Amino acid sequence: MGISTTQDIKSELSRQGYSLVRSGDLHVSEELQQAWLSLLIDYADLPADEYLPDGGRYRRRRYGRFLFSPANGVLSRLPHQDYFQSADINRVTGGITRKFAPLLDTSFENPFLQALIRFDFAQFPLDPAQSRADWEVQTHLIRVTADLGELAHPTPEGIHRDGAAFVTVHLAELVNAEGGEVSIYDDERRQLTSFRLEEALDSYLFNDATLWHAAELIRPAAPAHAAIRSILTFDFQPALPSPQAMPA
Repeated sequence: MGISTTQDIKSELSRQGYSLVRSGDLHVSEELQQAWLSLLIDYADLPADEYLPDGGRYRRRRYGRFLFSPANGVLSRLPHQDYFQSADINRVTGGITRKFAPLLDTSFENPFLQALIRFDFAQFPLDPAQSRADWEVQTHLIRVTADLGELAHPTPEGIHRDGAAFVTVHLAELVNAEGGEVSIYDDERRQLTSFRLEEALDSYLFNDATLWHAAELIRPAAPAHAAIRSILTFDFQPALPSPQAMPA
């Protein structure tokens, strides 16, 4: 597979709905490590997120969609479409049709990104029918930056859901940043756990249908330089019938 772990993520997801995986517990082949470094280059070309509730300019992102067929492991690129979340799960930007720039071709085609989707999916506690069905994977490259003039909210929507069955979040980079603590909440929005992603590929996976999540704002550790926090995140949802797809 190219990415492996000895951590029993599936059992943790089944038991508590979430799993925190530190980068040291993820084993990535040398070939995929090079592809991971190549993917990081694409973060330098993220357009501004025009939908921040405070009019801020601190978040940049791209977004794309895959169809994943577990039966044969094939990932296919789906046509680009606008992004929408309901106001029930996102009280700030929910109910708004948002137009995000598509992923670059290099991101769609990146072997590490594709291997990480397959690895993440293999961790989900699914029944046999779910394991064979096609899934849509919404893929987001997101970077937030903060300086003394503007702090950055990784989740300006606050405590929210993404509207998926499962969500996985992987830290791409953290530079000169304090804050950014992630909290997971139960269906009554009672905090279950809190942690900080600190090293590249520190990750968490969770059942988005039953849990809520949020991340605290970030600020520069050294005031003379900007703080940067970049993530790679996937939203997994059973695919609608007959999606139009093309080879990734």
